[in-house]
Amino acid sequence: MKYDYKILIDASADILPDFAVHYDIGIIPMVYTIDEEEHLCDHVETQEERKRFYQAQREGRLTKTSQTSPQMCMDAFREFASQGISVLCISLSSGLSGSFSSAGMAAEELMEEYPNVSIVCVDSLAASAGIGLLAERAALNREKGMSLSENAADLNEMRMRLQHWFMVDDLMYLRRGGRLSAASAVIGTALSIKPILKIESDGKLVNFAKKRTAKMAMSALVSFYNESADRSGDEHVFIVHSDNPEGAEFLKSEVASVSPDSRIDIVQLSPIIAAHTGPGLCAVIHFSREEAKRG
Repeated sequence: MKYDYKILIDASADILPDFAVHYDIGIIPMVYTIDEEEHLCDHVETQEERKRFYQAQREGRLTKTSQTSPQMCMDAFREFASQGISVLCISLSSGLSGSFSSAGMAAEELMEEYPNVSIVCVDSLAASAGIGLLAERAALNREKGMSLSENAADLNEMRMRLQHWFMVDDLMYLRRGGRLSAASAVIGTALSIKPILKIESDGKLVNFAKKRTAKMAMSALVSFYNESADRSGDEHVFIVHSDNPEGAEFLKSEVASVSPDSRIDIVQLSPIIAAHTGPGLCAVIHFSREEAKRG
């Protein structure tokens, strides 16, 4: 089907591959490295590709990412702008990355070059499957005939209802990212402490709770979900994991037990985010009730 405008998400997003293909959702590339070896992430990676990434992490190889440059965004936008097709771009939270800023700079420059095209960039204030949920909503809005500007306005409202509950397994990745002191990381590892993080309403990641075991941490994720879940007739919940399928299946079962009518899907975390969190992560990502907004 030919659409009036293209929906693009950056490669940090997690979304069901079949949905992305069916609704023609494109990817703005991002780069990650394993040691000094660069990898261009320009599609929804396969399970095998992600398995190799996590195996490298478990072998102790250094994983890093590079911020998306304005030029990379410009190249992605130009593919459609040059054909007279407008773009709705949904970027990784500005509280976590400069991707939204890069997209905005690229959009501004290209709209001068192609004045008949609109390029609208939405700061998701989200990560991983949070961006995926916004992309799903954007695609369905577009199917209903919603204009580009109307769609962006809806996403800017709905992003405030996104909830991200994360359990991190390897504290050393948080230490390397500056979110935990070296001493706390060493002590926490020795005591098997599992921190729980969330993304606040400003799009920044905060460490707001901790549990003594992974099972206790995952049970807490379910409790946080249960307290704020939307539970509308078409609620979609993502269980996200980084090489932790057993934990993901446990979370799916527990969420289903408290919300049996919700649609629950498991996805693996993109290397773009996992480079900073390490293997073992589990998360519950969903829309909250309107009165239970983040922050």
